[in-house]
Amino acid sequence: MKTKALSLVMAFFMLFAFTTPSVYAYGLKEASASMLLPTTGQAMNDELGSGKTKIMAGVEVAAITTVAILGGLVGGGIVWAGLGPLIANHAWSSVDAYQSAQEKYRTEVLAQQQMADAQRTLETSRQRRFEREETLRSDVRTRMAQAREQVY
Repeated sequence: MKTKALSLVMAFFMLFAFTTPSVYAYGLKEASASMLLPTTGQAMNDELGSGKTKIMAGVEVAAITTVAILGGLVGGGIVWAGLGPLIANHAWSSVDAYQSAQEKYRTEVLAQQQMADAQRTLETSRQRRFEREETLRSDVRTRMAQAREQVY
């Protein structure tokens, strides 16, 4: 029963990982990748060398080793001593990958908005400069015409 629920949760994450992303869906691909194999979502977020990623990988190896040893030697309920951290590590890695992807997306959107604002400011500045120069040219033409009239 528990395996069935876990597989349904994983299927849910995978289903949303391959759909068209909306604003809220950014990070589901990374989260589902980390749900299947911890640290893959962090690798997708370019966080492969970070300390938390190394800890996740270490916990994964330790939990798998614990499950293998306890399951092979003792068996029974003591296997949960390794399965509990294993499941928790998958969940932690998945949630962290999702949050990191969301933060990365927000940072990119903010940078794009700042770039667009800077381009609008530059265009406005250019337009005002053009208008000032045009006013100055017409002012000079008017003065020259007045000077010609005074000479004749």
